[in-house]
Amino acid sequence: MRAVRATWMGLAHVAGGTVRRIGHGARELEPEHRRDGIGLFLLALAVLVATSEWWGLKGSTGDVIHAVVAGTLGRVAYAAPIVLLLFGIRLLRAPENQASTNRITIGMTALTVAAAGLVHISAGLPSPPDGALKMRDAGGIIGFLASSPIVAAVKTVGAVPLLLLLGFFGLLVMTATPVRMIPARLGELRDRLLHHPREDQTSVDEVDPDATRKVRRRPGPIGIGAFDGD
Repeated sequence: MRAVRATWMGLAHVAGGTVRRIGHGARELEPEHRRDGIGLFLLALAVLVATSEWWGLKGSTGDVIHAVVAGTLGRVAYAAPIVLLLFGIRLLRAPENQASTNRITIGMTALTVAAAGLVHISAGLPSPPDGALKMRDAGGIIGFLASSPIVAAVKTVGAVPLLLLLGFFGLLVMTATPVRMIPARLGELRDRLLHHPREDQTSVDEVDPDATRKVRRRPGPIGIGAFDGD
């Protein structure tokens, strides 16, 4: 076990060092702040899930991975490798920023639950007694738990807006966007997409030099200088 752990951590430090060399924000990360082992685990898990969900890995390993991931998330499992990859890279590059990581985790969880619930509703709200295949083709067990109680309470016409609102809330939490800042963030996104230059400071009106008054100093009656314009 010690040899396996030492080998794993050696590979993790190599992977973490490679990822941190990209860009300029994480090269000087202190050793006590690094989470290379967990980050490499998430990257390896992303590869395994991708081989099962994207490329149809055959055999007992692929069947087990597909049963767990698709049974939990349904068709939302297609996005799981991307999420695992991004979280793995974040832990390799910025593990010390725990507050932002927690915020992104909460937002991603809300967005995943909302997406799984909406997919489950669109698939006809199958339940576990209908079979594992129908559950995997819908929103999985997460989608079932997210949608069925709401549909039972307020019907589909009320469940869809509530799940959309939950997904929107998750997106705001992930991007650290207050509600009052939504118009400003949309404007920034529009400017970036259209390559519009941003005006960082207001322009100042130029003064006409010919319109300025020339001032000369003339002596006053008690020796105090007074100013008069030509």
